[in-house]
Amino acid sequence: MKTTGVCIGIITLTVACQQTTLAADILNSMQTLTERVSLLEAKESQLSEIVHSGTGGAAAFLFGAFCALWAQNTNRNAWLWFFMGLLFNVVTVVVLLVKNSNDRKTGAQVVT
Repeated sequence: MKTTGVCIGIITLTVACQQTTLAADILNSMQTLTERVSLLEAKESQLSEIVHSGTGGAAAFLFGAFCALWAQNTNRNAWLWFFMGLLFNVVTVVVLLVKNSNDRKTGAQVVT
């Protein structure tokens, strides 16, 4: 009877040790995965910042170039309109469209 109790105790202890080892392995795997996910999130964030920072500057430059081209074609100061388009983007283009509409109605090309 004592041997059976000792055997059951040893088996129980062995199972408990295996479960502890399994739990430790699972925790290590989870920690490794958490670190990998954090690293991927950081890389994605850096790439996102690079993409968004470059896009805004390029769009602003294109607004400025468009305004300058329009200004040259209507005998206006191209540099003034370039910098206005560069700094005030959409507002400048709206003003440009209104001025262009007025120019077409009057048929004049005014130098400003």
